[in-house]
Order: sequence, then C-alpha cells, then structure tokens
Amino acid sequence: MDRKSEEAPRNAAQEPERSSSRIALKDIESSILLQGVAYWRDLSGERSFPARTDVTPRDLAALLRNTTLLRVIDDGKDYEYRIVGDAFVMAHGVSFQGKRWSEAGKLFPGYHALIKSVYDRVVRKGEPIAMRGWIERGGESSEMVYSEYVFLPLGADGKTVDHILVFAVYLPREKHTQPA
Repeated sequence: MDRKSEEAPRNAAQEPERSSSRIALKDIESSILLQGVAYWRDLSGERSFPARTDVTPRDLAALLRNTTLLRVIDDGKDYEYRIVGDAFVMAHGVSFQGKRWSEAGKLFPGYHALIKSVYDRVVRKGEPIAMRGWIERGGESSEMVYSEYVFLPLGADGKTVDHILVFAVYLPREKHTQPA
C-alpha cells in the first residue's frame, strides 16, 4: 500500500465508489474486530503471531460469523478458504469455502486483486493489516457494502505465515450511518 492509503480514511459515506483504505489497528471501530485482535494478541504471547493450531472454533464461537480462515499455498501463490463465516457469504453473495483464491478471484476481479495484495503483504511481512471501505456485493446485486477488515498472520514457527485469520464486518450502503 502506498503512503496515501495509510493516512486517515476518506469519509466512505461521501465517497462510496469502491474506495478502500488501510487503517492503523488503533483506528478499528468495530467491536467485533477489536475482540478478534485481542484474541489474536492473547494467543501470540511473546511470539510475533500465533500458530494456526492455537486458534479453536470454541474460542471463536462469538466471532465465527465474521471469521474467514485462509491457508497459504506455495508461499502465497494461492490461498485456500478454509473457514468462511456467514457475514462474508451474505456480503459477497457467494461462499468461497473450500475454494482457492485463484478460483474465487475470477468472480470479483478488481476486489480480489486488491485483497490478494493484502494477503501477500501479510504473508511477506508477518504483520496484521486493517482496512475499511466500500466493496461491491457479488452475485446478481451491484449493491455497495461498507466493510471493515483485519487480516492477522498465523504460523507454527512465529516467523513463516501459513494461514491468515480474517475478521470482517459488513453493512449495506443505506445502513452505514455509524461504525460497525
């Protein structure tokens, strides 16, 4: 991401045209994402990031609806959607569970090119990334959906990212009047 994308986000309610920007973790507004980050930090302990085996569905029960888990394939050449929460399915109009990014990317080329670059950066840097902005809902609808995401690295050795844990919230355009 360039320097501009790290600045304060534009007012998405005024500029909904597929705008999306990177934000600092401290600027996350969604309580769901804040819970997800706190969980990830607790699991990390002294490590840079936790292992995939540290993450359990039982611990994530309250957040599963807003959770996506991706397996990194060939150091980021592709990604497999292992867990896809209901919120993701509703926002995108399709479930990618069990599919690879290379398959799903064909359905939403612009959006998935952006997300692939985020996944790649998380894998390369081993650091979390938070974003917010507008996405176009997939399927037959062209409805704009306001979203806030956090992408968190996971890896067995605390150095090599082998999974990405994502927490996300989505609001239809007409419902976005305050933070999620």
